[in-house]
Amino acid sequence: MTAPPRSFTLTLAVVVGLGPFAIDMYLASLPDIAAEFRAPVWVTQLTLTGYLLVLGLGQLFAGPLTDAVGRRTPLLAGLALFTAGSVAAALAPSMAVLVAARLLQAAGGAVTVVVVNSSVRDRAEGDAATRLYAALMVVVAVAPIIAPAAGGALDGVAGWRAVFVALAVLGALTLFAAVRFLPESLPVAARTPFRPGATLRGYGSLMRDRAFVVPAAAICTVFGFLFAYIGGASYVYRGTYGLGASEFGLLFGATAVAVAVGAGAAHVLADRLAARTNAVLGAALIVAGAIGATVAAVAGLPIWVLAVCFAVALAGLGITEPVLMGAAMNARSDGLGSASAVLGACQFVLGAVGTAAAGAAAAAGPVVWTGLLLGIAVVAALLTLALPRARIPAGDRSHGAA
Repeated sequence: MTAPPRSFTLTLAVVVGLGPFAIDMYLASLPDIAAEFRAPVWVTQLTLTGYLLVLGLGQLFAGPLTDAVGRRTPLLAGLALFTAGSVAAALAPSMAVLVAARLLQAAGGAVTVVVVNSSVRDRAEGDAATRLYAALMVVVAVAPIIAPAAGGALDGVAGWRAVFVALAVLGALTLFAAVRFLPESLPVAARTPFRPGATLRGYGSLMRDRAFVVPAAAICTVFGFLFAYIGGASYVYRGTYGLGASEFGLLFGATAVAVAVGAGAAHVLADRLAARTNAVLGAALIVAGAIGATVAAVAGLPIWVLAVCFAVALAGLGITEPVLMGAAMNARSDGLGSASAVLGACQFVLGAVGTAAAGAAAAAGPVVWTGLLLGIAVVAALLTLALPRARIPAGDRSHGAA
């Protein structure tokens, strides 16, 4: 395969950035939303947990659809749905309408996630695919740094509805970019007709393919670690260590930078080390950081020690995630949309569960929270060590950087 043009990579990066912005940009506005609609916290939280669940489960339908009709048309439809949901959220007259609008956003987002992951494999394989996934992971890592600050600033100036107006504008601009720069990547000859029975058999085939299941389980566990960190950080950093809102934002953003650093390292290391070595290295850093964080919590060490340990763990996550994604997708030569759908569904459903579990663990104290994260890290490492050596191809070393 020839390396895809830079416009392809940059536009995919813009598309993949919508997801983190839709999750993180309005978080600072949750109290204002609850106050305006006089809704309890658990109802307001449905705008987040509902979004994550639909974002995950929706991919199980979107994957086979994109294998049947191609990538471009579903992507454009998904971006249009996301934009429409954002407009509906900005105009929502009630909490029920806001939750429904968020679900519409998530339905559109589910299609975009599937198309991004499968389009990479349509155009690249081996090390070239790993580099592309690493470049996209940088966007996923940087977006949570920018989104909360931007959303908080918008909320402070114009209220929470302005955040969803901004998301609508981002969605429309991304739709324009996709129309202009993302041609169809799946040839008609490579498409699989959409038949419910065949779709279920295809998912069954995926679940029987160890070369796919092991990296898929590993990447979903790694993703669970990330969301368990996100779900508990505010309780521990603010509740236990007494950080203010602005201090928490700076510290949270600093640890998120570590993911981007790790993803950048994965991009470079793809040309220097075997893929499995990179995956194991990243998993080892996740475990080492989680051990350090647990020790820091048990010993009552200063918060900067805890933050440094989590930065190490998140850098490891940035290294291993692109490799695991490449390993899972490279295990399949057909049904790439379905494979991407299984990965996405697993990640976001576990993310929703992990967020809730981490919140409960963090409420019990930093020791319980860090212990939960350490347990997840160990499972992720064991799954990474179980990766089939022969099914993580070195790829074509002649490919240029994405």
